[in-house]
Amino acid sequence: MPDDCAPPVGESLTRAISAAIVRLYAEVYGHDRTTASTYINGDVVVCILEDILTTSEQELVAAGSASVVIDGRMAFQADREDEFSAAVEHLTLRRVVAFLSANQAAPGIACEMFFLAPVEAL
Repeated sequence: MPDDCAPPVGESLTRAISAAIVRLYAEVYGHDRTTASTYINGDVVVCILEDILTTSEQELVAAGSASVVIDGRMAFQADREDEFSAAVEHLTLRRVVAFLSANQAAPGIACEMFFLAPVEAL
């Protein structure tokens, strides 16, 4: 984003965060059917992603191996935490001080939660 442009706010900001997180998912998992909705409440940003599972993950879940899928997803989020946080920091112009992630295999849903530094701490 050029320095002379104002950062997105309101619905534009939540849409931009959703798009950034979906892009990160697509880079790793190679499918573009994941959708996201982002909500901001004070210093907390929550991004809910749906239809996250790849075809092979869906097959693992159907075969009773959901725990394998969840373990892989947890490793993915730990590996990509810095990229997720950087995307949110870039868009909100605020520092991410904590990141939490959760996944559910059936249905394929994830939640990425970011805690931002208070505005006065900037």
